[in-house]
Amino acid sequence: MSWNLLYVLDAFAISLFAISYYLNCYRRGYRIDIWHSQLFLICVLPNMIMLPFAKSELNVPVLGHDLAAVVAVLPSIFLITLLGYFAILAGGFAWRLRVGLGPRKLAIKLLDIVPRCSMMLMSSRSLLVFQALLCLLLQIIILAIYFGHDGFGFDLRQYTFANPALRPVALVVSNYSIIIASHCLARYVDKRERVLLTCTLLLSFGLVFFGARSNILSIYISILLCYLIRLRTRVSLLKLASVISVILLGGLYLGNVRAGQYSLGDFFAFLAVAILYGNNFSDLRDFAWVDALWDHNFWMGKTYLAALTAFVPRFASEFRDAWGTGAATAITLGFDPHVHPGVRPGAFGESYFNFGLIGVLVVGLAIGVIVRRVDIDVKRALTGPRPSMRKAFSSTMTLGVAGVIAMSANSSGFYVLGGIYLFSWLCLSALRLVQPRYISLVDAG
Repeated sequence: MSWNLLYVLDAFAISLFAISYYLNCYRRGYRIDIWHSQLFLICVLPNMIMLPFAKSELNVPVLGHDLAAVVAVLPSIFLITLLGYFAILAGGFAWRLRVGLGPRKLAIKLLDIVPRCSMMLMSSRSLLVFQALLCLLLQIIILAIYFGHDGFGFDLRQYTFANPALRPVALVVSNYSIIIASHCLARYVDKRERVLLTCTLLLSFGLVFFGARSNILSIYISILLCYLIRLRTRVSLLKLASVISVILLGGLYLGNVRAGQYSLGDFFAFLAVAILYGNNFSDLRDFAWVDALWDHNFWMGKTYLAALTAFVPRFASEFRDAWGTGAATAITLGFDPHVHPGVRPGAFGESYFNFGLIGVLVVGLAIGVIVRRVDIDVKRALTGPRPSMRKAFSSTMTLGVAGVIAMSANSSGFYVLGGIYLFSWLCLSALRLVQPRYISLVDAG
């Protein structure tokens, strides 16, 4: 297929997104919503907008001599991602039309589990403060080990690659901190309890040293998105673009800090290169890179099976060490998985390498259903007679399910989330047992 035809298809897909945004978001009084923001982040930005840049020679510092092979397979990879995009649209459309009432009722029950558990977690300020203090203690212990061996630094992630026994512990602490901090912030927005804002800021500061920009962004992005949705027409497109630009620049600069580069002058001098040819929005390029060096033997679910055992550290499992998504992509590219974290082949790469086009269709439909359901629930929570940030935020937690479906490497965070819900339920159950006894003793006295 010629590149001119690819660009026509690319422009058509972007236009379809723009028309949908105008008719179904902007004209309905919103400047942003869950559906279009997720479509933009999953498909439009990393695949459609980045298509012309993925074939540039400026990718040589990353791809090296593999550039020609990547450019050769890039058209077919773009078409695969386009298929996934239309599958997401179909999934969202089917949910809005209430297609398949039996499976729909089952899906509703399953998708309600995460929001209900998050509401339970946010039902008690004391529980959130207790868990935030526990997270801070764990952060201090991990960072003390890191600083004690490597000195002061901002890249705990790299240190854990050299010390694999610490990696699963650091990952659990990181995920635990993100989840608790974001729930503290959501309750703070509703209740204005300053201790919860303090907990959020302290946990955020600790995560700066963990070396992953997405950690800090994950705390704030969903709540910021819900806040912007609640504002509706009170936020202009210019303000919205300004907020997104600040978040983008902040995230990119944190990457420089992690690498020990603090100069703002150098940061802005190479900003365009970092955005267009770095590793921040490189899903399409990395998908094509893995495909170019892949032996075309389908993985047949091995990476998903490895994700199911994500609670087992990689150093303790030869299977996980070889078939975790990061390890599988690193090995395919000829890197040492114990040193290189692998690459991110986008929302549809892993499903394609495991099951081909059928996998892409299934994953796309599932993501479409989940994102559409979250979009409807968030708008209902924020535009009703009693708007609730906690209800809206708890609905966005379901997007984690879509994240696991798109890339099984996210499954470890989902296990941590389940553990937090179980621990919170046990704490609240114990509290309910103690409180009546305490009250009766007070009355007796």
